[in-house]
Amino acid sequence: MVKKKIVVIGGGITGLSSTFYLKRELEKQGLDYELVLLEAGTKVGGKIETVKRDGYIIERGPDSFLRRKSEMQDLVMDLGMKDQLVEDATGENYVLAKQGLHAIPKSSIMGIPARYRPFFKSGLLSASGKLRVLGDLFLGKQQVEEEDMSLGAFLRARVGDEMVDHILEPLMSGIYAGDLDEMSAEATGERFLEIERRHGSLIKGIRAMYDETTAKQSSESTFLTMRYGLMTIVEALERELSAKIIKKGKRVQKISKQAHGYELTVSNQEKIQADSIFIALPYHEIIPLFGEDAIFEEIGEIPSASVATVAMIFPKNAIERDIKGSGFVVSRNEDFSMTACSWIHKKWPHTVPEDKILLRAYLGRRKEESIVELADKAIEETVLSDLNRIMKINQAPEFTMITRWRNSIPQYTVGHVQRKEAIYAKFQAEYPGIFAGGASFEGVELSECVRQGKNSVQWILDYLKG
Repeated sequence: MVKKKIVVIGGGITGLSSTFYLKRELEKQGLDYELVLLEAGTKVGGKIETVKRDGYIIERGPDSFLRRKSEMQDLVMDLGMKDQLVEDATGENYVLAKQGLHAIPKSSIMGIPARYRPFFKSGLLSASGKLRVLGDLFLGKQQVEEEDMSLGAFLRARVGDEMVDHILEPLMSGIYAGDLDEMSAEATGERFLEIERRHGSLIKGIRAMYDETTAKQSSESTFLTMRYGLMTIVEALERELSAKIIKKGKRVQKISKQAHGYELTVSNQEKIQADSIFIALPYHEIIPLFGEDAIFEEIGEIPSASVATVAMIFPKNAIERDIKGSGFVVSRNEDFSMTACSWIHKKWPHTVPEDKILLRAYLGRRKEESIVELADKAIEETVLSDLNRIMKINQAPEFTMITRWRNSIPQYTVGHVQRKEAIYAKFQAEYPGIFAGGASFEGVELSECVRQGKNSVQWILDYLKG
């Protein structure tokens, strides 16, 4: 009897976690299925990439994951790496707005104030802007449930333009590199929508949430990372799966439906048969796999933004005027090229020698992506120019590392949830046994990608068991 074969396409964190949990479940249930992961490149890990040199641990992609979302922590535990988890060194975070750095008001969640005193003391908003925010208390339930709307429109209606432009948009753009007035409220602001649905006010809901969680979480950090870099998770997954399962340099060019299952055309015209497939690729890379089949023609685009990270190392005495916190995000209204900057030596002190400073700046977001294509020297000069407007740096960096991530941040524009569900429905109807997941679909944060990888296990096994 021929073994059933499962193929995972894409070796980012979604594809790796899918394959890892599939392998465990097959062993647990005693299922003699063949399992393979196909990765087009020479390495796995996707946007997770750690550089170690001269005592530094520098992340080219994400540098951490959210503590409040459990999936990445669970994966670390399942890999036996709990002892390598590190909390961020908490400190004040800032917004660069109104031509200056302003601390994000304390006692706030997702930028919404849970306590009034820190909010009213903040210089981020004018007196009228603060009063407009309080108008949220009296609006009642406003959201339109019948159809999606932009998160910007929803939030502006609740708390006003100033609050959105100077606090909420910079915070959200730091996650999605998007334009709040294009982003889907349903896909990116579901917590805001749920709070309003339950409480009729964002402030009332945030206050209730703050009261419930503060006592429990006041001593906990927001972010976690790995002592020797996030790449150690990828390396552990590689060891668990081995070269028998992970096949690198295997770019899938086409997926064809057969009488029973599917045929994948891979690099060098190699043919691989599969009974079920999980595609963990960006949406724009999925479409060509189905050739001339117009499976996605009516669904529309899931656009993506290009970004760059710029890591700069200085001696400690190079910075004469410093900030107390661990980083800042930049309002879109400011005349700055950077979108954010982290003080890595303060946020993750274990990654930097004591006598050095590591700054990590971020460039590029929706509608502001041309800067990513500048030459390295021009990008370095641009970042230094921006930094010197808010602090004083008296030396050139000892070392600069620039990483470009082209078309890497999916944009969940208005209607995203409907498009995603239409894609899933198309697969179910026309390509049964093929599933998709990853950052293009249900969340860009690492835990959300791992969650989708884990979900694929049940989808695939339910299908193969008929």
